[in-house]
Amino acid sequence: MENLLTNNLISHYALPDPIITNWFIKTQSIYFEIEDTNVGDIILHTTRGLGIAKFSNVDILNVTIINYEKFIKGIPCVTFTNSRRRCDILLYSKDNRYFVLGEIKNRSIIDRSSRQKVKRKAKEQLLSSLQTILAVPAIMTYLTQKATKHCCYFNKQSASPAIINAPNAFNRLSNSYPNGFKMINTNIEQLGFEYYEYTGNQTMNLTK
Repeated sequence: MENLLTNNLISHYALPDPIITNWFIKTQSIYFEIEDTNVGDIILHTTRGLGIAKFSNVDILNVTIINYEKFIKGIPCVTFTNSRRRCDILLYSKDNRYFVLGEIKNRSIIDRSSRQKVKRKAKEQLLSSLQTILAVPAIMTYLTQKATKHCCYFNKQSASPAIINAPNAFNRLSNSYPNGFKMINTNIEQLGFEYYEYTGNQTMNLTK
């Protein structure tokens, strides 16, 4: 996928080569968390509670996490980078199992209006990123091979999705659904992906 971005995406949009280093991480850890730092880097943690987006990888899949936002920002073409909303990460397994676009937040938002505003922006970033990469024929072909394709909103702070208003009810429900909430998003679904929200300790399970 790294080559598809640096070669095919750059060629498709007739862009200059990106100027980037340390923009992806590979892991086979059975459990890991991803932190998106304030300086634009991503950090992989294998200790619970240190990161934000949480993943269980008990089948020890060979996983790559791409700092997609850093990649886009590293392209020396202001008209392209400023016009593209981008999510934080792309995550994929070396086999044909997983491809995930992720937007990572660490915000404690109490009022419903602000919470929905943050989520709406995250969904827009995910959709725009998906549209950008799917426009590249070689990436489109590559993604058709992936069995599980998700766009995910990860927030470290516990916050109920729009369909659940009462905090106590949400806390009980989140314990019953530790693998996140599948939400309806027609725009994302039309592109062959599913939309999920993860909050608090909810964890995405990567299995064969």
